Amino acid sequence: MKVAIIGAGAVGGLLAARLGATDAEVTLVARPNAASAIRRNGLTMVTPLNRVARITPRITDDSLSLGPQDAVFLCVKAHALRGTIDTLTPLLGPETALVPMINGIPWWYPHRQPDPLADRPLASVDPDGLLWRSIDPDRVVGATTFVAVEGDGPCRLRHVSDQRFVFGDVAGRDNPAVDRIVTLFGQAGFQPAKTADIRQAIWVKLWGNLAFNPLSVLTGSTLGRLCNDPGTRETGRAMMLEAKAVAETLGVVFTTSVDERIAMAAGVGDFKTSMLQDYEAGRRLELEAILGSVIELAERCGVDVPMLRAVLAMVDLRARERREVAA
Repeated sequence: MKVAIIGAGAVGGLLAARLGATDAEVTLVARPNAASAIRRNGLTMVTPLNRVARITPRITDDSLSLGPQDAVFLCVKAHALRGTIDTLTPLLGPETALVPMINGIPWWYPHRQPDPLADRPLASVDPDGLLWRSIDPDRVVGATTFVAVEGDGPCRLRHVSDQRFVFGDVAGRDNPAVDRIVTLFGQAGFQPAKTADIRQAIWVKLWGNLAFNPLSVLTGSTLGRLCNDPGTRETGRAMMLEAKAVAETLGVVFTTSVDERIAMAAGVGDFKTSMLQDYEAGRRLELEAILGSVIELAERCGVDVPMLRAVLAMVDLRARERREVAA
């Protein structure tokens, strides 16, 4: 199985390290500077048991040299997807499965859905429909992950907790590519699962992200602290209930309660959310995919989400002020 991973961040590095230990031919595709650094230094991974391993993944900054792959994993931020199209195109053959490992509501979400989605792109995550036009949603294998992994310095990452990945065909079909990917992740020692309803799995993951990622930027607190402090816990809970109303209007059926989902997040402990990590590093925040998309869906459904709107406005202002100071 030929596999390419686009993006050498925390998730991309974790996949390169673990999938690279299987029989698959795995190549990490990175920007030139990142590729050069990893060639020189390898990747150092700290496991949840604090074991340290150094990995030398196969890596390139030239996707054209690889040719079509069996599976391509997109491990970049949602707002960076548009910049991957030229890199992605040479990797796609007629049967290539594309697996976006992104936070929030993905650009393909309206595909083959009834009103009010009805194959209409979401402006919040795909403003001019470029992704919708450039990438056939029928080749996408939907995915969500619950692993906590973070950058821990140059060419170094720390896998904090969890091994779970969920995969599913975006149209609910019996797709052999999903089975192949689940098998590959099992061989890599992860805990993969196949689902007939990948959108439900995406909402379960998003539930925690849309509440506690923005609140972490506003407070500077870790996930465990936010979930256990009465004030921020209730604020997050209110945001999650608003999002639940949107999802249920779209036909999503939750088998996990809000309080159970908060307990899952609390179990990660004193971990900085990816959004807080991005804020502290001066990087762009994934606000459009994680909050803006849910608010756009709420507008299509006619659901009022005042808490989500208020928190988005505050985090957006904080991010803009950070950019102005940096400039």
